[in-house]
Amino acid sequence: MTWKSKSSGPVRRLWATDAAPPPGTVTKTLKQGPWALQPKPRFEPTTQEIPVLDGALSARDRDKIAGLMDQMRFDLGRGHHLEAEALLRERLKASRIALDDDEVARLAESLRDVDRARREREEREAEEAAESAEAASAASEAAPGSRPTVS
Repeated sequence: MTWKSKSSGPVRRLWATDAAPPPGTVTKTLKQGPWALQPKPRFEPTTQEIPVLDGALSARDRDKIAGLMDQMRFDLGRGHHLEAEALLRERLKASRIALDDDEVARLAESLRDVDRARREREEREAEEAAESAEAASAASEAAPGSRPTVS
């Protein structure tokens, strides 16, 4: 025969530690159920840390640069806001490829036909130079015989 309590459950003993916590304090509760022993989810990075394609790490620098040039030709053809040289330096830095300045300038020059930002800058500089030349010629024609007065 088993003994069964006639009360509704175990009797809680009142100790000093069992007193109700002061209002406004947060108490930790233990998780119960099958999820209690599950590991906490790990932090997933928001950026890609490793390459997606196989062989990207074992590729030679020459192959990496060729891939970067193809990628940049596509991006610049679509109208990227950076000029080719600045974009190339940024991508080389992200790829951890070191090139000297002459090589970077040569590669950027090879992208000249698709570099819209550079073309717009050169057109703007040519217009400004023409306007300043016109202003200088107009100023020299406006006063051909006048001399500055010395006081």
